[in-house]
Amino acid sequence: MKIRAALFLLTAAFLAPVASMEAKAYVNPECTPCPPADPCAKCAQIWPDHGPNWIITPHGGPCVACGFDAHITAEFIYWTGREEHLGFAYKETFDTVDSRQTVASKGSIYEPDWNFRPGFRVGVGVLRNHDGWDVYANYTWLVIRNTKNTVRKGKPNEQIIPIGTFTFAGASPDLVTSSSGKWTLDFNVVDLELGRNFFISRYLTLRPHFGLKGTWQKQSFDVSTFSDTSAKLPWDQYLSDNSLDYWGIGICAGLDTAWHLNRCSSVVAEVATCAMWERFTVDAKATRTSSTNAAPNVAVLNVEKSFHTIKPVLELFLGARWETWFCCDNFHFSIEGGWEQQWWGDQNQFFDSATQSRLGDLVLQGFTMKLRLDF
Repeated sequence: MKIRAALFLLTAAFLAPVASMEAKAYVNPECTPCPPADPCAKCAQIWPDHGPNWIITPHGGPCVACGFDAHITAEFIYWTGREEHLGFAYKETFDTVDSRQTVASKGSIYEPDWNFRPGFRVGVGVLRNHDGWDVYANYTWLVIRNTKNTVRKGKPNEQIIPIGTFTFAGASPDLVTSSSGKWTLDFNVVDLELGRNFFISRYLTLRPHFGLKGTWQKQSFDVSTFSDTSAKLPWDQYLSDNSLDYWGIGICAGLDTAWHLNRCSSVVAEVATCAMWERFTVDAKATRTSSTNAAPNVAVLNVEKSFHTIKPVLELFLGARWETWFCCDNFHFSIEGGWEQQWWGDQNQFFDSATQSRLGDLVLQGFTMKLRLDF
């Protein structure tokens, strides 16, 4: 018993200084206690000194003080839409060298008259407290019209030669007097994104995101070819009506970046890509008619096809942004503008008698201006 008591006293005497040091570690007067957490300090963009120091990539909002952290967006777009392989005719000039030979000079291929058209995009989003994740959905609307282009025969030695399905069967090229083509596009897209905006350095934020893209579109391509009525052919008009109905849904992923010059201005760049599961329904009809009613209308082509496939979509944006907070940081407003480009692979599925499909890409590009309000 005496030996056990002696060991106990020796151990207590040895551990006492250590326990005293540990106790002093919690009450060291040289340490400044941490400030209480601010319940409204939701992101490092407003109060960078209050961000938790254990987060490597503090989220960059934008958020507001003591608000819902919801936001709405409205965008004005002024885009042009163009599709490959929509040539409907070409014109050449033939010069006779001698009685046995003619030479064609360089001609031109005619496509629809591309132009810029206005549209809009609206969206709504919310910033969650769960590590700064945000959910954002938007809808894009664009309608392209007034693309009609016409080629006419101006000289006796000129020839207008229709291309592919639009060839005027029964009339030699030298009898064709004019041809016109018109392309239209109804473009509707819905995007749903889950992302997180965070600071990767002091002046650079990244927002990786993924989600779903849905779309429904309608295209039409109408070509009219006219021959010389003085030739007294049974038919002097060839009308080709082509329509393409399309819907698709796909998985998307992208990255939005903001290169901050200061608290209010930044350069922004965005990229996104999708793999779209698509369904095409294609109709092609061609009719020969007579302007003199010498012969009844005759349908020379009437086909339809539907199929599913997967095609890629690529989206790019480069611009500048200005933003500010007001009403004691309870609201955030930003405005940005720049150039946007979209590439939709193999959207030209109009019927072609030689190759079944004309297979051309749809490209959209133009100016985009975006307004955003956080509350």
